[in-house]
Amino acid sequence: MKNKDNYTNLVIKDSYKELFYKIVTSVFIRGLLLIIPVFWSNTINRLSDGDYSKTYSLIIIIIILSCFYYIWQYLNQVSWFQFYNKLYLGYTALMTKSNSSNIKKVTLGEYTNVINTDIDILCNFLGNGVARVIQIMEILFIYFYFLTQSIYIFIVTIVISAIMVVLLIISSSQVKEENIKRKSSFDRKTVVAHQMYNKLKDGDYDDSVFKKLHQSNLEYLKANKRFNLLAQAVIYLILGIIELTKYGIIIYSVYLISIGNMEVGTIILVYTYYDKIITNFEVLGTISAEYQSFLVSLKRLNKLGYNQLEVES
Repeated sequence: MKNKDNYTNLVIKDSYKELFYKIVTSVFIRGLLLIIPVFWSNTINRLSDGDYSKTYSLIIIIIILSCFYYIWQYLNQVSWFQFYNKLYLGYTALMTKSNSSNIKKVTLGEYTNVINTDIDILCNFLGNGVARVIQIMEILFIYFYFLTQSIYIFIVTIVISAIMVVLLIISSSQVKEENIKRKSSFDRKTVVAHQMYNKLKDGDYDDSVFKKLHQSNLEYLKANKRFNLLAQAVIYLILGIIELTKYGIIIYSVYLISIGNMEVGTIILVYTYYDKIITNFEVLGTISAEYQSFLVSLKRLNKLGYNQLEVES
């Protein structure tokens, strides 16, 4: 039986081993980032109780875990580049099988940008996607921890998070639209750059070509500015709201400590975990922009088409 597959399915199917290593190392480093603050919280609690022997023991454990973290962080970087490289080679190999009829429909500038910039965007998105998924799972773990400490902290965190996710979704379509314009202007700029190169090589240069390049540069820079400022505005708005919520939660946690319903070390853990939520939401905001870039780049890649590979199954 023969079947046909698309670009991304084909390259991922050929990169399962590298993907597995990336998942394993990512799980270890994200897990350590959640565990180490727990030991710090317990260290503060034992110190408050005057149990210095236990405090020293916990600090030693933290030092050991921190060493493991940096070892796994390096291994995670190794696995990231192995996965990225395998994806890049896979996409590039498929590009050599592009249909000649489709190639004729695109400009040299667009083809150049697809085989360089767009493939890089696709590989970066997929390479980072593993860690992004694990970070989302990390947020779920933090929500559960808040539930074990205070139902009010849990509810406020869930509600704010849900509102921020909706805001990300609403803004994503506009971000995508601006990215399409940015890509198109970059293609036009590249075409003019090729024209200028040919003119210079042939000794047929004139100021009109430079003026055309200057104008195309201005159009690209304007589109690039709109895209990035819009994406960043959404992210900073979301992070600002979560940051203010964090301080509200800390004030409430101080109240819980004052009435004996929370330990001192726990407020440190709550503060640390809220910082992780902020970091992860910054990542989610990045994912939204990266995903829109991924879709645009994938569409441009598929526009070239390729001679469908027949795979025995």
